[in-house]
Amino acid sequence: MLVICASAKTHLTNFSGDQHAWPLYLTIGNIRKDIRHTRKNCAWVLVGLIPCPPKGAKNIDESWHSAVGTVLSQMWHLGITGRGLKCDFVDGFQRQCYPLLAAWVGDYPEQVMIAEVSYASCCVCEIPKGVPMGHSAFRPHDTSRDQHIYSELLEANHIDALHTVGVHPICNQFWQYPLCNVYWLWQPDELHQLLLGLVKDLLHWLLKYLKARNVKDQFGNRCTLVPRYPGLQHFSKPFD
Repeated sequence: MLVICASAKTHLTNFSGDQHAWPLYLTIGNIRKDIRHTRKNCAWVLVGLIPCPPKGAKNIDESWHSAVGTVLSQMWHLGITGRGLKCDFVDGFQRQCYPLLAAWVGDYPEQVMIAEVSYASCCVCEIPKGVPMGHSAFRPHDTSRDQHIYSELLEANHIDALHTVGVHPICNQFWQYPLCNVYWLWQPDELHQLLLGLVKDLLHWLLKYLKARNVKDQFGNRCTLVPRYPGLQHFSKPFD
């Protein structure tokens, strides 16, 4: 039984001392995506609130992992190496299930904290910081992160080797979860990877390209002249 978790630090208000909340949600993977994304179906369950450390606090990563480990400790004992649990299904049968952590939904700061890697590093591969993606000079050296290798380096006290690949010299609790690769828990989502990532970068590049050729106004006017069509977004103002 695949388990999907989600967490996001949320700013609540500035009127009561800069209040924040850090909810932790959980769902299972055998629920259809359209049903899971419908709010009224309550497919996501709030399982806990992660403590929000004050500004300037140290060891935030360790406190976060400690809190999440406490909440998910039962799932670790019920995993494939544990006793499992019996679940009732809609067909009337009862089956033995073993929850496995399969994905974690969150923005980049959340994924960095989960993977225990340095900021601006990739959570999936060991590409160096600041290297353009797909650069031919670094492509042969790009390897996926291996938690077994990191665990051996940590046991042998090879701290410099861990810092070289951008990994914090801390035992990641997700290394102990059976059949779970913490560096593949990251899942792309529409908001952060598409709208705020790919689409936003493409728009900035397009604006720069149009301004360099003095055709930005012409392009904006043509956007307003596109005829209306069902399902097609119509822009009444010039493109900017």
